[in-house]
Amino acid sequence: MKTVHPNFKTEQYWRHIDPESQKLLVGEMIDKNRRSAKGVIIPDMLAEQMHKDGGLNYFPYDTSTKVTEKPLVREMIDTAQGQMALLEKVKIDVAFGLADIPLLYGPIYQRIAPAGGFPGGMYQIDDYTLTANVRFTQKFEGGEVEFGTLAKGSPSVGTIKTYAAGFEWTEDMIEFDRTWSIEENTRAFGRAYNALLNHNHLSAIIGYTYPGGNLTAANATGATLAEKTSLTLQAAYSQSVMATPRRTGSVLLASEADRFQIETALLTPVWDVNGNALPNVPIQTIIYYDGEDLTVGSNVYNYPGVTAKTAYLIFPQRKMKELVHHDLRIDLGPPDISRLIEGQQVARTRRDLFANLDQSVGKIALP
Repeated sequence: MKTVHPNFKTEQYWRHIDPESQKLLVGEMIDKNRRSAKGVIIPDMLAEQMHKDGGLNYFPYDTSTKVTEKPLVREMIDTAQGQMALLEKVKIDVAFGLADIPLLYGPIYQRIAPAGGFPGGMYQIDDYTLTANVRFTQKFEGGEVEFGTLAKGSPSVGTIKTYAAGFEWTEDMIEFDRTWSIEENTRAFGRAYNALLNHNHLSAIIGYTYPGGNLTAANATGATLAEKTSLTLQAAYSQSVMATPRRTGSVLLASEADRFQIETALLTPVWDVNGNALPNVPIQTIIYYDGEDLTVGSNVYNYPGVTAKTAYLIFPQRKMKELVHHDLRIDLGPPDISRLIEGQQVARTRRDLFANLDQSVGKIALP
């Protein structure tokens, strides 16, 4: 029996993505054991921990399996079977952390993750950005069919980067059976990982210095803020269409501080001083990103977000690539008795990104 292709369902022409709405969407996907959706990135480790009946796998610390007077976690660390069970528990807790900070950049970047990774830790971007070029022409009797070609992009060689983080379990944590703190540390892994990915992919756009042809000034001729904002976004869109090469913008990256201003201009009727309705700007997706703060001990690390009164109109995916050698991996490490360390957990990922920003993004000053 034929069914409707998921890309051909009737949907609103726009959608907005922010941490809270995306977190709810990821939660719904987990509850329904859905591992993919348009514009939503589910990390591999989170997908692996989804239960077939919905929700995440559950692995409690079961005291009924204790065979000695040792604290349960130490008992698990001291045996090979227990270490395997503990690692499984760690991965589940990381999955909870991954669900807590959703990934926001899915609509902007095309994900490229070859089955065997990138050999030698190097990539040549034109090897992975083949473009199919084909056109239909009128066929005359005796004439030949014109065949399409595969064209490579501009060569760009890069190196896959390694990112890593770790936690140590102290003897006190084990001796006093503070399993709750181990769970909290492990969930923090997931949160820190997704915060890093959002930062890497979105800060590339936010921190770039754009040439004059990619800048749109705030409109000052409109009678109202909504009209000025709408005219500013119209100008930015027109600039993206007229650019050479064309970079028709369909994704807007902005700050939550400007949410109501932007959505009033884009999603409600806007009238000029003569009572004429302004045309809709065909932006399909609005992403709000205000960064993230991570606390490690006494240090606070800030991943900056979009500055208020600034937005970015993006031509997505064609020249914006997420390059994944492998997603998050976690293993348990050996103890260090000299520092009263009972065990370690180490996470790492290997990845990079390619972003041709001059040909993909326009920076907008909002009125």
